[in-house]
Amino acid sequence: MSGIHLLQVRNLSFRYGSGSSPLFDGASLDIHPEDQIGLWADNGTGKTTLLRIITGLVTPQRMDLTLDGEPVLDEEGFRRVRRRFGFVLQNPDDQLFFPEVIADVMFGPLNIGMTEEEARKSAEEALAAMGIAHLAGSESFHLSGGQKRLVTIASILSMKPEGLLLDEPTTGLDARARANLTGVLRSLPGPRLVVSHNRDFLSAVSNRILGIRDGRLVPLA
Repeated sequence: MSGIHLLQVRNLSFRYGSGSSPLFDGASLDIHPEDQIGLWADNGTGKTTLLRIITGLVTPQRMDLTLDGEPVLDEEGFRRVRRRFGFVLQNPDDQLFFPEVIADVMFGPLNIGMTEEEARKSAEEALAAMGIAHLAGSESFHLSGGQKRLVTIASILSMKPEGLLLDEPTTGLDARARANLTGVLRSLPGPRLVVSHNRDFLSAVSNRILGIRDGRLVPLA
């Protein structure tokens, strides 16, 4: 493993209320450029919260976060994190806004400055990679839960991020779609952090697996 820390978390402490137990208590996390990390833990232990903290959607009581060795201190810094690491939310309906699938998948590329032609090409490639090119002209809100999930992943891949943060990406997928997603993730060389309750899936797409214990991130055998 290289000594380069693409993303580094130190001294992470977080609780939801003054009377609640801490989800994180001095937790640390290093994501290197070659890391494909799986995060497996019981419900309610903070897996989703960790992703939301890293991307600036939840504010912890304490955290030292760096990207490429530079401190992330404000919204501008978190925008850099979100640009480098595409975040696939747990609920697909939180990421789909347009009536037509192709418009949803093109939105991100257009938002980061691609031309209409470039955005369409990138969106079509991402849909094809997910095995759902045939859904490009479909209405997003009429898709099944599993189809919506694949579209949201395509909408992130279309922006060509360096890394990925995925929150329970297999929820609602049948065996065929899950196998396709596994193949896609294994073909992507960049860093990622994948949260899932499916240990077999994590083993297939990760080169190391972490758990949450006593408010810390710990390696699992």
